[in-house]
Amino acid sequence: MVLLTRRLVAGRITNDEFEAGLPLGSTDPAVMEIYHRGVWSFYSDLSEHRLVGRRRLSGSERRDAARYILFLKSDHEYEWPRRQVWKDLVWMLVGLLTLGLAGRLYWAWLGRHGETSVWPFVRREDFEQAVRHPCYLTGAA
Repeated sequence: MVLLTRRLVAGRITNDEFEAGLPLGSTDPAVMEIYHRGVWSFYSDLSEHRLVGRRRLSGSERRDAARYILFLKSDHEYEWPRRQVWKDLVWMLVGLLTLGLAGRLYWAWLGRHGETSVWPFVRREDFEQAVRHPCYLTGAA
């Protein structure tokens, strides 16, 4: 998942190549949660494309992707509530009916479980520790 996400964000593979390589049988709950709540929002399913040119990720999306990769390379367990398809469908329907208000309410509810600004990390301290001990370029001058 780490390698796929890095390649997708860098524009080296297409969205279809990314999805074809997803480790759907993974027993790590973080893998599918990060895909569904994070990486999937970076691209469109309607056509095959790379995240380059006008489809290049914004700075904040690139920071989010880096945080997802950092989490996956860390030893931290995924501690957030897990997705459930029926709940996602209900939230989507309510979101449409409330013109997006439900999405803000959902993130407020999620915020009771941890610090949403550093998701998929639960605690800012865990995120900051992972930043202090990066998985890539360690020891590079």
